[in-house]
Amino acid sequence: MPESLKLSIVSRYLTREIGLAWLAVTAVLVVVLFVNRLVRYLGDAAAGNLPGDMVLVLMGYKALSYTALVLPGSFFLGVILALGRLNRDSEMAALGACGIGPRELYKALVLLLIPLTLLVGWLAFEVQPWAAREGRVAEQTAREAVEVQAIRPGRFLQSSRGDGMIYIEGFSADGEEMRDVFLSIDGESEQTLVRSERGRIEVDAESGDQILILLDGYRYDGVPGQADWRLTQFGRHGARISEGEPPQVSIRRDGMATRELIGSTDPRERAEFHWRLAMPVMALVLGLIAVPLSRGSPRDGRYGRLLLAVLIYAVYSNGLTVSQGWLEDGTLPPQAGLWPAHAMAVSVGLLMLWQQAGGLRRRRRR
Repeated sequence: MPESLKLSIVSRYLTREIGLAWLAVTAVLVVVLFVNRLVRYLGDAAAGNLPGDMVLVLMGYKALSYTALVLPGSFFLGVILALGRLNRDSEMAALGACGIGPRELYKALVLLLIPLTLLVGWLAFEVQPWAAREGRVAEQTAREAVEVQAIRPGRFLQSSRGDGMIYIEGFSADGEEMRDVFLSIDGESEQTLVRSERGRIEVDAESGDQILILLDGYRYDGVPGQADWRLTQFGRHGARISEGEPPQVSIRRDGMATRELIGSTDPRERAEFHWRLAMPVMALVLGLIAVPLSRGSPRDGRYGRLLLAVLIYAVYSNGLTVSQGWLEDGTLPPQAGLWPAHAMAVSVGLLMLWQQAGGLRRRRRR
């Protein structure tokens, strides 16, 4: 291995410090986003709009959708925290006194930044669209089947239309069929009671309605309080328990494959492509900005630089969002993409490097 590529003890130490801080910040941000989305899904599950066993599945898809956006910000904040601590504890000053300059610092940073950029690019172009698409399919399918999932042995369940009630004693060993089913349907003038030995749920392919298929049972029709009830024995009986549309899942732009966005003439699809491209570029830009931003004196507050870093990240990410909106409505030309927002962020980093290099002092001497 060439001498220029070998990592010194100091480079390995800096790499470990930055990596640990990055992992810690990533874990915190993921937990915050996870809990925020989890509260929403738990509310839907408690209201009966979503099966409880689908909450964690949907959370997994959402976590994959957010990862490409979280990693650049978490790396940026992790570098600020790690290098800020080294500056505050005078470790960077001690390294400089020993003749160790910025080269070792940038070598450690690049060792983490290049794999991070490649990972974010893969997540943004491949994983995020897949997770958004599959998550939307899973959520819609779960919401359509919520009434079926809510059926539990030994419990009375009212239909979504409020005109009937169903009770089952249990399920078969494979879970496909219900055993000892009781169904009550309130009509306009009569009430229908149905009891069968077996039953199962089927979904009509054309209407999307959920049909309760009952096998080997009896049906009673009549008016409560009167004696003239009609008794019918059947081998197969169907009852619609919920109405629905055919299961069609619309694919939004965030779920489209990247290859479908390349060369598209639709402004919204072009904007989506530039948004995905912005994620790895954002990781590079924030990583380079973090080094000059983290420099400070031991007298600086513990979180002074961190607050400034959060502000820069918020302005940068919001600038990308606004630029994406301008691309969609034609305010920005397609060739511009989201590069103006990147250029502004790079300018901030270059300005900080120039100031720290003594640019202002040299200008005053002249």
